[in-house]
Amino acid sequence: MPKLTIEQSRELAEMFYRLSKELGDYRFANWDKLRRRERLSLEAVEWSLLNASSDFTAGAIDVALADAAPVVKRVAHATKTLKSAIKRAKRVDKVLGIATAALTLAAAVVSGSPSAIASAIDRALKKAL
Repeated sequence: MPKLTIEQSRELAEMFYRLSKELGDYRFANWDKLRRRERLSLEAVEWSLLNASSDFTAGAIDVALADAAPVVKRVAHATKTLKSAIKRAKRVDKVLGIATAALTLAAAVVSGSPSAIASAIDRALKKAL
């Protein structure tokens, strides 16, 4: 099976970095509206997504897929949709649900399992509605 190219790994790193940043932006923009527990939950997922991004950048994750290009394209669409959903979200529980879906997506990509990735993309897109 072909492995992710360096460029695809970099693209994935950027996608999850941008999701992490969007969560951080949300957290700081809504600081006074959020309870301490909510801020901590958002920050925890933000750091997990940032760590996933760093792992892709470092090439520490050796993901092999039958054809990685369409997978990376679908993940790009999902992460873009999740970022937009975070911007539109009115309630922190919605943002936390989106954040959790993003983290699940990152873990699925790391697993290299096409079915796990497809399922995580579907769940992420549903959360973004």
